[in-house]
Amino acid sequence: MRSVGSALRWTWSQGPNRDASRVIAALPAYQVAFWPDGWEQLEDGGVLVRDTDAMAEARRWYRLAERNRGLVPMDPAMRLHGAFVPRPSLAMSRQRFASGLVASVAVQLVAGDWVASRRAVLMRAPARALREREQTWSGSRSREPLDREGLAVVLSELLAQCVSERLIPRAGYRLRVQGDDGYGVGGFRCIVEVWLDPYARARLADALSVGLVPWNRAVTRDGRPHPLIGVEVRRPAASGPSTS
Repeated sequence: MRSVGSALRWTWSQGPNRDASRVIAALPAYQVAFWPDGWEQLEDGGVLVRDTDAMAEARRWYRLAERNRGLVPMDPAMRLHGAFVPRPSLAMSRQRFASGLVASVAVQLVAGDWVASRRAVLMRAPARALREREQTWSGSRSREPLDREGLAVVLSELLAQCVSERLIPRAGYRLRVQGDDGYGVGGFRCIVEVWLDPYARARLADALSVGLVPWNRAVTRDGRPHPLIGVEVRRPAASGPSTS
């Protein structure tokens, strides 16, 4: 028979899970389908569907199936590896819906059984699922994602503003933007090379990261938030042309 102390500990530990279960059970269908960071609440009440790492992974599986001309059935393998996302749900990426209710109706019409199974998975560890969602943010004030050239322009303007506001000294700054097209949703790495001391470089990295927030968003990878636009400020490897 379980002791009174262990029973009390069990009851206390189940409290957060019970509360989290109620939250998960009440989530609209579109949030379950595109969990944890695949939507953006728009100011007019609409919903914009964004890519998640899970959606990007599912697309790679489907592309592989197309290259194999359907000779290998992909759905069972995708389900086995936890990578299954129905094709109709993938087609909703970058779609705008007038409201969360409309988005929920749409996703239930094309993948209602899958949404129900997704909710059941979240309910197995509801508190952990909610913590994962709280660590990320979705969307930005910029409706369209920046390309490499556009981001380079924004980065240059931010750097000039930091100099004008005397957050950093005038110096020779070398800027470049690299695409990060690895696993999941693609992002960018903004690299600034300058001959400054470590403290000044860290202060510049913080200022640029804050300045890029309106264009940035984070996705969940391995249970942790990863900004799609990262900033790295370092000393130059060698001398060369720079931007002041």
